[in-house]
Amino acid sequence: MFRCPKCGADIDPREARAESDWAEIIRLLPEFEAHGRLAFEYVELFGVDPLRMKSAKILRRLREIARLLREERFTYRKKAHRISRVGIVEALKTVCNRSFEGPLANDNYLKQVMISIAEGEAKKDRDRLDHEQRGRESRGRSMRPEEDSGNEAPLPAGEISRRATELVGKIGSKA
Repeated sequence: MFRCPKCGADIDPREARAESDWAEIIRLLPEFEAHGRLAFEYVELFGVDPLRMKSAKILRRLREIARLLREERFTYRKKAHRISRVGIVEALKTVCNRSFEGPLANDNYLKQVMISIAEGEAKKDRDRLDHEQRGRESRGRSMRPEEDSGNEAPLPAGEISRRATELVGKIGSKA
């Protein structure tokens, strides 16, 4: 036990540390937005019970989830993956809805679920980009010369006069 230098009250260092952890947990909650309950549900899968005051472990897990949501990327087996916030929430829900025989030891199961979601998101992005590219290419092929956007290289001066002469000749033959 320690005495507070200000008020002289007895202080248990473990209680002081737990109080500090809980204060930080409360400051961290806005980062989860509407998914704070889901984050706590995931943390509880590690055998952490908020009523038993294992605040350091809770804080460590919540920091990991907050970082994941903030950065929208993670590493698994030395390979980096990008995933959207929506994908992270989907993965957390998937893991939380699964029943496990005992407490989780690490984040590997969540990461495996996130990998499959991240790969699906990446495929959708590639498909969307391919579709947009094909659309641009088909619009480019369907344009007639008079509809051209003017992006081609300028004609040499001799070519302009030759084409003008041809056009005048065509007009004259129709008259």
